[in-house]
Amino acid sequence: MAGDTTLSENYAFAGVYHVFDQHTDSAVPKVQFAHDDRHLLACCSLDGTISVCRLAPGPPAVLRVLRGHGGGVADFAWSLSNDVLVSASLDGTLRLWAPADGRCIRRVPDPDGAALLCCAFQPLNNNLTVVSGTPCPPMSSGCPLLLLAPQPP
Repeated sequence: MAGDTTLSENYAFAGVYHVFDQHTDSAVPKVQFAHDDRHLLACCSLDGTISVCRLAPGPPAVLRVLRGHGGGVADFAWSLSNDVLVSASLDGTLRLWAPADGRCIRRVPDPDGAALLCCAFQPLNNNLTVVSGTPCPPMSSGCPLLLLAPQPP
């Protein structure tokens, strides 16, 4: 707890803001704050988009909507420096985004065309991304993981 405050005082929310109203017809599977930034967050949607939002100063607002996936976005992750987002989609592609301007930096298709369900940056090296595909068959020895590393010079 912060200082001499009670649990209920620490979680005394000031209000509810609807910053995700643009995703009215599709589920939002993930919402995540940027690293060390309590005012910047993003959410992905099964409508195939990612929304980058600012909570303060001023009223909460959607800064930009990242579009390009042909299927629902199942997961995303911020890079450690918050200058890149990685997204995994049911359309079988991983995309790297520049959230500052909404550009798709890179599109990487799954070699088997499988739906991609989750992704993550390696915490100490933003040049390495891990992504996992469709659900594994029962009793399998594990799901395949794709490691995306930069190409050697």
